[in-house]
Amino acid sequence: LQPGYSTLKSGVRLLTQPLTQTTKQTKTRKTTEKHKLQASSSSSTYLLTMANRASTIVFGGRGFVGAAVCRELVKRGAGPVVAVGRSSNPGPGGDLGPHVEAKGGIDAFKPESYEKLLESARAVVISVGEAPWAEKVWGSKDQAKKMNGLSNVRILQAAAEAKVPRVILVNATMPQWGLIAGYREGKEMAREEAKRYTEKSGLGDKGCTVLVLKPAVITGTRYVGSIPLPLNLVMGPMRFVMKCLKGPCSWLESTFPSVFGGLLRPAVWVDEMAAAAADVVQSEDLKGLQEMDPDTLVGYQSSK
Repeated sequence: LQPGYSTLKSGVRLLTQPLTQTTKQTKTRKTTEKHKLQASSSSSTYLLTMANRASTIVFGGRGFVGAAVCRELVKRGAGPVVAVGRSSNPGPGGDLGPHVEAKGGIDAFKPESYEKLLESARAVVISVGEAPWAEKVWGSKDQAKKMNGLSNVRILQAAAEAKVPRVILVNATMPQWGLIAGYREGKEMAREEAKRYTEKSGLGDKGCTVLVLKPAVITGTRYVGSIPLPLNLVMGPMRFVMKCLKGPCSWLESTFPSVFGGLLRPAVWVDEMAAAAADVVQSEDLKGLQEMDPDTLVGYQSSK
């Protein structure tokens, strides 16, 4: 009986093993299908959320660069454009036109003043800060870091929390002078925060676009009240000369970086800045972190 019992036991084992494997395979298949359904549902929810986002929020929308971006977006019919800032009075960017909604009372350091706006935003443009010389004329190094760095960081963090899929940060290419240390450190702080946006927002490189614009000097027409100041009368010829002398200027910058680094670059037209920003707002192809320095921005041609 013992040999027969062994055979029978072996047979049961042989029969049981395939049944066990089949059961495991069935469970694995069901689990995989469940995960696929969950992923599909999550993707559909994400796409629906993105579809409900239509507006572009321009922080500093009445400023020199911000206003140009607003007008460019309206010209392209790129959806609702909202210019936000602490004041609703006209700024150095001039008239925004009737199709830009202007909101005052928005404080970069108080996210509760603009969190609701970010919920429906498909893009955020950040163009806030002080002029480089402000810390030596009427401010301080700490104030310059706060206004050019921390203000931008607060907006970036709030946008990441709201999962805004497109962010444009107006930054700068600048010399290493101690005279503008606060300005430079603030701009670098903001740039570093922008580089972490894809991770902090949870959208990843394929789910969002972050553009950092780094002009050296920006030219165009600024306004003091209703009076236009055509900066291009001075900056235009300088831009032409620096473009022609690009080789020597690059040599000076690399040879004497502490003096000329980031300084001998042609001015960027404010309309070139606006075109680059608007392209990212409208683009479905650009993903992840993008940076544009003066070499890219000078002579920028829109792809739209």
